[in-house]
Amino acid sequence: MIPDKTKVLLALRESLGAELAAVESIAATTRDEVGSDETRQEGKYDTRSTEASYLARGQAWRIDALRRLVSWFKLVRPQPMEHVQVGALVALDGPRRDLVFVAPVGGASADVDGHRVRVISPSAPLYQAMAELEAGDGFDVQTPRGTVSWEIVYVA
Repeated sequence: MIPDKTKVLLALRESLGAELAAVESIAATTRDEVGSDETRQEGKYDTRSTEASYLARGQAWRIDALRRLVSWFKLVRPQPMEHVQVGALVALDGPRRDLVFVAPVGGASADVDGHRVRVISPSAPLYQAMAELEAGDGFDVQTPRGTVSWEIVYVA
């Protein structure tokens, strides 16, 4: 049984909020480390400070993406959809059964009624292969291991 889209949205909002809080906490620690005496350069080949700053920059990018995604999830409403597009909950059958939610930014996930729901973005190869398709349609995705065939079971 596929979980209700409203439940999925609530679970993803909670999961994203928790992830954002965790990443912000880690980023604060990293920022403190960048300016600490422990990472100060001790010689011309010492790169601890540079590496810490790269890490802080990557975390800042992820925080920005998570904040945008949290804001988007606060605005999105569980409207029914007939084809795969941003805002759709899609059940797939292929090498495994999969449940995905299409959002502007991917990378999150949540457990809902015993199902793992993954968030994918429009830039994901999986989405690009199934965009605008409907329940009952099949499609193929090129992967490093070869072509993988999927069927769309449900779109909400």
